[in-house]
Amino acid sequence: MQKRTFVLKHGNKNYVQLVTIVFLLISLADSGAFALDPMGPTTAGLRQGQSEIGIDYISSTMDIELNSGKYSNYPSPDKPSAGEAESFKLKDFETNKIYANFSYGIWEGCELYLRLGGVSTEFGDSIWEAGEKFDGDTSFSFCLGSRATFYEIGDLKIGRLIQLSWANLDGDLKAPQWPQPDSVNIDLLEVQFAIGATYTAPNGTSIYGGPFLHFVDGEIEDKFTLEPGVNPEFTWDIDESSTFGGYLGTQLYIAENTFLNVEYQRTSSADAFGLSFLCRF
Repeated sequence: MQKRTFVLKHGNKNYVQLVTIVFLLISLADSGAFALDPMGPTTAGLRQGQSEIGIDYISSTMDIELNSGKYSNYPSPDKPSAGEAESFKLKDFETNKIYANFSYGIWEGCELYLRLGGVSTEFGDSIWEAGEKFDGDTSFSFCLGSRATFYEIGDLKIGRLIQLSWANLDGDLKAPQWPQPDSVNIDLLEVQFAIGATYTAPNGTSIYGGPFLHFVDGEIEDKFTLEPGVNPEFTWDIDESSTFGGYLGTQLYIAENTFLNVEYQRTSSADAFGLSFLCRF
């Protein structure tokens, strides 16, 4: 009979600390973050006191809902200068992100990780449908998360992962027929929660994945100039187009304590491909 192990031995201690961290971050983040971050295995791979450093890269494309729009300072003979703006879907919101990654095994079967890096963003003519293009500046981004193993049988582990990430994105919306400045600021808040399995082969290579929930929130602000002294401003709330998805990845054994993660994530409105190079010590 194979040995079955329930890995978490600290009662609700892991979950209490995790929930506390998440709520502290949400309270500190003034509607900020970004879309789809690398996840890696849902199960812990570090021993208590062990550390891991690495580099993460992820490229994603998603559609996001822009709702509860408002505008102000808009000169028009047939409507007020302030009011409600039409809701719509911003399509093909593309991001590329690179992180420095640090992980630490806080208890047996539970680890915390922090990612710090930059993100660049672009999208097409979804806002005004006038052939405009948004090329965002490279902006600072961070991600904080936790993964924990709660069941293990042989080479198979089952666990959960939760992570929250933040970034503020600025850039110019440009079109050939627009001579005046048009600036866009984007705040996005992303939370991902996954439950999944990790199978580790005798050579150290693993396959991991499972279902996940993906939540996006935030705000987009568009300010432009019609003529000197006339600067209309539009704002919309950002909501996720979908919350349920799945992902699959592999952790390739490169050398002693050195690994390469390759993974793919998908929801009905988003796709992402990620790479991570990791070293443990």
